[in-house]
Amino acid sequence: MKERTRKLKRSRSKLTDLMIFRIRWWQHLLFWGVALVILYNIFKSSGSLEKIDVIYTLIFVLPLVAVVYLNLYLAIPRFLRRERYLLYGLLTLVLLGGGALFLYFLFDSWIDLVLPDYYFISYYSVPVLMLYTGSFLMLTTLLKLSRSWFMLLRVERMTSTHQLQSLQSQINPHFLLNSLQTIYALSLEKSDRSPEVILQLSDILKYNLYDTAQPTVQLEKEIRMIHDYVEMYRHRVDHEKAKISLEVKGEAGDQVIAPMLLLPFIENAFKHGLRGDTDHTFIHIQMEIEGPGLKFRAHNSHGKSDGVDLEHKKGIGIDNTRQRLDLIYPGKYQLEIDEKSNSFTVNLNIELNK
Repeated sequence: MKERTRKLKRSRSKLTDLMIFRIRWWQHLLFWGVALVILYNIFKSSGSLEKIDVIYTLIFVLPLVAVVYLNLYLAIPRFLRRERYLLYGLLTLVLLGGGALFLYFLFDSWIDLVLPDYYFISYYSVPVLMLYTGSFLMLTTLLKLSRSWFMLLRVERMTSTHQLQSLQSQINPHFLLNSLQTIYALSLEKSDRSPEVILQLSDILKYNLYDTAQPTVQLEKEIRMIHDYVEMYRHRVDHEKAKISLEVKGEAGDQVIAPMLLLPFIENAFKHGLRGDTDHTFIHIQMEIEGPGLKFRAHNSHGKSDGVDLEHKKGIGIDNTRQRLDLIYPGKYQLEIDEKSNSFTVNLNIELNK
């Protein structure tokens, strides 16, 4: 079975290579076809199609073909891509001058030895021939580099996608672990609220399973999930000692957001806000929607035993979210984390994409 799978993969790879090979050849043929038409219209001696003009154009193009492919498959990969710019520049000058001189002597004397039945006149001087050769060199180099640039962009997008998927996969078990710990604590207390908490967790997991597979989700759904998460945590705390609030201002409308983006900040608030030696803990979550902008604030208490450099001991959640923000909202967000002796605050402003 494994051997058949390997053979199938190899055959698919060969088929893909063959298709790419054919596409490239068509691109090359199209390029030279267009070049021949343009040069023919420059060189033609009359308004009608003349055999001598066709032969002249074909002969003129042949040295240019050699110069172009020496540049594409020798100079660029061996020197330009390896950042050996001086050597590439020297080789380009050799190709430029050599191509122009070859064309000059070809039509000045050599062509009479090959085709004595035709009378050819070279209308162009060496500088003009260098202009022709240089134009082909520059154009094909730009085409080659632009193709490489687009391929690099594609690879970067694929890398970003894989990186985001990896970061997203780290959030899920981290979130599930915290949720199970909440249910476990309630089960130890034999709380009547356990079924309700399990139902809320079920809704959150359903959202996580079916809605977060896409790059973005409706902001309204994300807020609903956050509400369920906060309510789930309310059930395990003493309301006399802990003050928990969730405030949402503005209308979500058709705004979208990266899934589970804000949850690590809220998890962090509950993780540290419910610890410490104080009898009066608090967790305040605020969200304000203004047009395409979202303002998020998580403000929580923490005790003396929990205040040891939270900025660097907050686990994978917030570090993970920083990376996701850099990938999804580059230059479109502001994140501030402020730690004081008895409180911890996260302020995040994002310009959302519709």
